Amino acid sequence: MIRSERMVIRFLVIVSIIFAWSSSLLATHNRAGEITYEYLGNNTYKFTITTCTKTSSEADRDFLTINYGDGQQDTLPRTNIQFLTFDSQKNTYIGQHTYTSGPGSYLVWFHDPNRNIDVNNVVNSVDKYFCVETELVISPFLGGANNSVQFDDCPCPELACAGQQWFYNSLAYDPDGDSLSYELVFCKGEFCVDFSSQIYQFPDDFNAPVNGNFVIDPVTGTITWDGPGPVTVGEYNVAIKVREWRSGVNIGSVIRDMQITVKPCANGPPEIDPIEDTCVVAGTYLSVDVTANEDPTSPGNHYITLTSAGEPFNLNTNPSTFTGGSADLTITGTFEWTPDCEAVRRSDYTINFVAEDNDPNVPLKDIETWNIKVVAPQVTNVTTQPIGTTIQVSWDPHPCSNVAYYKIYRSSDSIAYTDDCCSSTPEDIGYSLVGTVNVGDTFYVDSNNLVIGITYCYVVVTVLTNDEESCMSEQICTELNFEVPIITNVSIDVTDVAAGNDSVVWARPKELDTTNFPGPYHYRLYKTVGHGAANTLIYTGPTNADITILDTVFVDNSINTQDSAHTYAVELYSGQFLVGKSPEASSIFVSTIPNDNELNVTWYVDVPWINDTFYVYRETPTGSGTFNLIGITTDTFYVDTGLINKQTYCYKVMSDGHYNEDGVIDPLLNWSQVACGVPWDYTPPCAPPNPQIDGDCDLEEVYLQWDNPNNTCADDVMSYNLYYTPFTGQPFEYLTSLQGSSNVTFTDGGKGSIAGCYYITAVDSAEYGNESTPSDTICIDNCDGVYELPNVFTPNGDGSNDLYHPIFPYKFVEKVDFQVFNRWGQLVFKTENPNIMWDGRDMENGKLLSEGTYFFVCKIFTIKLAGLIPTEIQGTVDIRNPK
Repeated sequence: MIRSERMVIRFLVIVSIIFAWSSSLLATHNRAGEITYEYLGNNTYKFTITTCTKTSSEADRDFLTINYGDGQQDTLPRTNIQFLTFDSQKNTYIGQHTYTSGPGSYLVWFHDPNRNIDVNNVVNSVDKYFCVETELVISPFLGGANNSVQFDDCPCPELACAGQQWFYNSLAYDPDGDSLSYELVFCKGEFCVDFSSQIYQFPDDFNAPVNGNFVIDPVTGTITWDGPGPVTVGEYNVAIKVREWRSGVNIGSVIRDMQITVKPCANGPPEIDPIEDTCVVAGTYLSVDVTANEDPTSPGNHYITLTSAGEPFNLNTNPSTFTGGSADLTITGTFEWTPDCEAVRRSDYTINFVAEDNDPNVPLKDIETWNIKVVAPQVTNVTTQPIGTTIQVSWDPHPCSNVAYYKIYRSSDSIAYTDDCCSSTPEDIGYSLVGTVNVGDTFYVDSNNLVIGITYCYVVVTVLTNDEESCMSEQICTELNFEVPIITNVSIDVTDVAAGNDSVVWARPKELDTTNFPGPYHYRLYKTVGHGAANTLIYTGPTNADITILDTVFVDNSINTQDSAHTYAVELYSGQFLVGKSPEASSIFVSTIPNDNELNVTWYVDVPWINDTFYVYRETPTGSGTFNLIGITTDTFYVDTGLINKQTYCYKVMSDGHYNEDGVIDPLLNWSQVACGVPWDYTPPCAPPNPQIDGDCDLEEVYLQWDNPNNTCADDVMSYNLYYTPFTGQPFEYLTSLQGSSNVTFTDGGKGSIAGCYYITAVDSAEYGNESTPSDTICIDNCDGVYELPNVFTPNGDGSNDLYHPIFPYKFVEKVDFQVFNRWGQLVFKTENPNIMWDGRDMENGKLLSEGTYFFVCKIFTIKLAGLIPTEIQGTVDIRNPK
């Protein structure tokens, strides 16, 4: 029997050796790879697998199997081989797939045995599958189909010099203009499962800290390896995950797995002069020189090759160009681009310039990332024309053909700003959106509550079909002509629910065109209760050919001025033709908000003039009809303090305002209604300060104390509420109340545990019942208890040691999971009672067990602040002298 077992073992060992030898011989070839896709329409995609493999390996795949993430897979043929230097080749496999299941997130992947032998940061790399994964998202909410990120670089191979900085960029770009982010992730193995940390390490974690720092810029995607250690030459694999973002949402990703070969050498990388990011207006010619120099510390002279990559070079219309090339020691190339309106988008265009020397052993690179923002040109020839109570804004058609609509912004008075459309929007500098018009219209009539005497300034912005906005136009300013009447007063004379009245006064137009609007003239007054459009006609004035003779005062009687404001507007008629309507103006409406010994007097008023100051009056004494000035403010509220709770106080407010127009009465004085209120304590006291906790495990008591808030931050605390939870992370529950502000200690007990958290609140009088916010939470934990079990008992009925139980006393044990087994492993007793109280009987038949040794396992659940904490003890117990 022993001999046959040894023979089997020897056979398995031999088979394993043969398998490992054959795998390493035929399948050690994968260096790098990724999966990209292009949208073809109708949920059909073209997939491209790109791999970099070791040319000298006998494993060379004419086909690869791709898994599409929807339960389907396919075998893709190799469509191209490109043989490269350093024993490497680039392989391309292409296929198509239609997702009949519709919208969803699909993980597309392929795996292939195996990776190269002796990869430093992958344990037994020769036996590990190579796998890459791409996430494809199909969604109707993407605002258009999505193509994956594309790469202008193939890392086949990538070489680094031990002891020198190494730079790498995948030269990724998104053909849809989506934003990209970059991160390092673990490489994957069979079925694209992440390697564990026992198998894979990032390059700088291998032989740390000798291997320097290996980091990726999450925005540019440039990897910097700050000097791989000289004693850790060899090959490393890394995986870069490139995510796509649209409107702040992750819409897919591609993982590129690539290999870096570190060699000993004395070469240093070339250096590219820094380039500042820029912004360009569509239709503008952009030209930038880029210079690279050889590292002065490198031995010998190297030729420098300067190249560039990025989405602008791949555009269908007006692509960019770069004249680089190679030169000894120093080279300068020129980037040129005239982007059109189709190139305008929210995200920047990223250009990567790559300078690489021609060192025969380890050619090194420097990478400079440059961002270009393309914006649409501004709207031109903006003009304004005042017409009655409106202003017409006009402009020339926008030069871009992909315009969706126009936005019109307005400010009151001009705004100084620098003409930097790449960083400023109208909202940024203080403009407000007042309207939009369709692409076919090149004018907008602003009728949004314009007032004479105010300078109105406008800018116009073009919105393209992709929702990108142009530079804002130059601002243009104007004022209304004084061609319509304006209201100057809406003042409450009497406050009453039925017999109140408002005095309404208006000024006649001083710039009326009597040729276009001849007499006779008359006014019509409109009103609404509250605030809003005044559309109810309440008064039609007399007619006169001389407008200066017409009365401009109206007293609105028998109205409810106590419970609401009233809003008015006046129209001027030339005969039966409407000349224009004034902006609405409302009365001041005052409200009071009670608080502890104070009233917050607030008011709202909607008028076209500028109110400079408000005067607050209080009736003294209440009911006397005499109002005294108590405050002056520019705000629309006033807090009257030092009052007596539950007493009535009455107020009214007068506004002092003006128009920025000659010939209008100044100042404009208007009164509110009379509003009354009663102070009431709605203010909770401050939380009890400085709470402290202590406890006694033996007595199982908790001692709380805190400072009296009336000595520091309050003056009306009458009692305290205590709240408690036995475990952290669980909700607090009300525990008890303590009467009296000086009663600042409490002893809690009788719970069988002292573990718990507490907080205290302060409460003012029972009449008001305001409770403070919680104090700081204070916690205490149980002491570490001792739960011991004896190793013998004698269940013989003599009244001594008949029951098996823990050694008393023990503390803070909620329950146990106690199990006893005989020598054959059969369960003979179990309980959750921490006292156990086992009488030595078999739990199945109730009979006394025979003398002997039994084995127990006891899991003890101790009450702690974090919850019931299990610990386990094991041992034996002897039963002696049973009946």
